[in-house]
Amino acid sequence: MCQFTRASDSLSANPYPSEQRYEEICAGPGYGEPFTADGYRKGAPPVTADYRDQRSTHFQQPGAVLMVYGLDPLRTNADKLFNLMCLYGNVARIKFLKSKEGTAMVQMGDGVAVERCVQNLNNVNVGLTGAAPLTHNSNTTTEDRNNATEHKLQLAFSKQPYLSEVTNPYPLPDKSPSYKEYITNKNNRFMNPAMASKNRIQPPSKILHFFNTPPQVTEEELIQVFKDYDVIPPKAVKLFPMKSERSSSGLLEFENTTEAVAAVMACNHAAIESPGTKFPFIMKLCFSSSRSMSIRNGHTLVLRDLSLQIEQTIYTSDTYTYPQHTFL
Repeated sequence: MCQFTRASDSLSANPYPSEQRYEEICAGPGYGEPFTADGYRKGAPPVTADYRDQRSTHFQQPGAVLMVYGLDPLRTNADKLFNLMCLYGNVARIKFLKSKEGTAMVQMGDGVAVERCVQNLNNVNVGLTGAAPLTHNSNTTTEDRNNATEHKLQLAFSKQPYLSEVTNPYPLPDKSPSYKEYITNKNNRFMNPAMASKNRIQPPSKILHFFNTPPQVTEEELIQVFKDYDVIPPKAVKLFPMKSERSSSGLLEFENTTEAVAAVMACNHAAIESPGTKFPFIMKLCFSSSRSMSIRNGHTLVLRDLSLQIEQTIYTSDTYTYPQHTFL
């Protein structure tokens, strides 16, 4: 069994100088009171009017609306769609169409983000993103589609320059609102040029990079997160050697891309409790450039190569930055 090598000795003792804990960034101006894991899943924290005006300036470019077809009409909601789209640009607003089941409109931060989404997500298959709601209205014509194990996304440019605010959105099958704003959501990853430049755009793959998880998190605990969200868990987990005691990171390998995309939609930004901490860690997920993390040899996880390449690229989400590790 080979050992993972650490990053180059030229790296400083603290390679993540901008790293902050969850409670530190929540305590900043405009975030109001820190919110719990349950509160986090229900929506964005309260913000001040000045903070809203400041962030909304990033979402005023026309021609940044796209159409998303082929969504699971029973399980998909605005937050799950945000979890996927935010990997390719800032998300401003999401609106589901009542007249066309399984269709949503998404206003991104700019036209470039729309192009990224179309280029990387069009014709991508998505597995089940959770359990079906216990109560929902279904008919014969839609029952087969609701029971499908995967759905193919189709993305296209919209003619609308903006999405108008919906004051009274209708409820989706899971009772969440069909329209949500994300202008003030701190999980947007392209809020300024410095943040945007550190994101590496990757198409969907069966291997995910995870970061901002508890420093002592175990493989079993990570797998349990996906089970708790009723999605197929990864078949392999690899924790990177820790460079900081503040958080952990690593790779997750799924059976195929379809399962990995569903996992991103369901579990990106999932809250993970950690003993001895006041606030939960918010796990960040993104697609990895690694195309084969490992192979199975009986019951032993074997690396495909004896070397670990540390690429000179950085994954980032808000104030979190981590080197991208790629298996050769």
